[in-house]
Amino acid sequence: HKGTVRSYHVSFSPPKSFTAGDVPTVENMLDDETGEPLYQRADDTKEALVKRLEGYHGQTVPILAHYEPTGVLKPVNANQKPDLIWGEIETALKL
Repeated sequence: HKGTVRSYHVSFSPPKSFTAGDVPTVENMLDDETGEPLYQRADDTKEALVKRLEGYHGQTVPILAHYEPTGVLKPVNANQKPDLIWGEIETALKL
């Protein structure tokens, strides 16, 4: 939510107005506190994803390939709920 910086995700942190399995719409994607419609960031589109993936494969993958043999990289599965991601980060950092 732009005015309060609350962030939502259809799968991992949906607003209360959204029912799992539904298609996200302006009517069912509402801020939990204000009831205002949520918006999709300009860089969160299929077109933008293509560009981001090109950048990732062209710039990030070579860096990862360079450092991977040294053992300094610790993989974290970011395709899960935030508390599980944080748990993996804590484990990787040995916190």
